[in-house]
Amino acid sequence: MGSQEQLELEAKRTAHVEQLSDWLLQNSSIYNIFLSGIKQTSVVAGTVVSRLTLTSTHLNSKGGLHGAVSAAFIDFTTGLAIASWDLREKTGASVDMHISYLSSAAGAGDVVEIVATAEKVGGSMAFVTILIQKVEVVDGEEKKTLVTKGHHTKFVRGTAKPKTDGEVRN
Repeated sequence: MGSQEQLELEAKRTAHVEQLSDWLLQNSSIYNIFLSGIKQTSVVAGTVVSRLTLTSTHLNSKGGLHGAVSAAFIDFTTGLAIASWDLREKTGASVDMHISYLSSAAGAGDVVEIVATAEKVGGSMAFVTILIQKVEVVDGEEKKTLVTKGHHTKFVRGTAKPKTDGEVRN
């Protein structure tokens, strides 16, 4: 694949993920409550990086990122990572989700970065890892503190679009 074709594929991939993100926000009340304002900062095959500024809506009674909100972030962004893998429109159903809460460093006004990486998207199952990190600028450079780490398994059989002759998606 030539460099021009690669650029076109990456632009198509980014547009596809942004369109799916917009659709999910419009069609899911919980995503709209927790994720309005989320922006994708990087989209490549299998990995989507997003950022969001936290508000009081995202916080627990102690002022840190709420665990249920972290789970919603994970559910939302893993679907985007799966969609970025091969440009599918449907991203399957949750089978299993493991979440480790490593720090309560994130609070209102903080920016979090969510990195969702589809480690494998097979014919039946997809396996995605997620990092939620607080982003601070210290002495002109970004410093990231890991807040939450997750693993999400989804059942994806029947969600991939059939490939056309010669089509390259990944």
